[in-house]
Amino acid sequence: MSFSFDPTSDRGKVRLYCHDTTDGTYGTDFDFSDADIDAFLEQESDSVWYASAAACRVLAVKATATAFLLKIPGAIELDKRQIAKIYLGLADKYQARADGSAGGIVEYVDSFAILYDVLGREIGEFVGDPV
Repeated sequence: MSFSFDPTSDRGKVRLYCHDTTDGTYGTDFDFSDADIDAFLEQESDSVWYASAAACRVLAVKATATAFLLKIPGAIELDKRQIAKIYLGLADKYQARADGSAGGIVEYVDSFAILYDVLGREIGEFVGDPV
């Protein structure tokens, strides 16, 4: 099972987005071989976002197989059922980003330039679509 990680390649981006970046230093800690990632890319027409969504769905299925809830009242609570939900949430975000819907797009504003005259009226230029 071969593993390579180059975050500038499509294969590396898919690995990065589904957090499958371990290089095997501690054994085979990665979930997908290079061939697996290439198969995701091929099935999804070389779209990194769709391939990442598909990989996250596979990881969710894998996590479901080992999901459990361990409770020792007053001592410990370990809930591994949430791992699958996290991967499915990631898959939904990546799918939305690939589809171009608003759910996958994040816009940031770092500053506003608003001008007012002496009477408190806004006199700045409007840029964008009128509401």
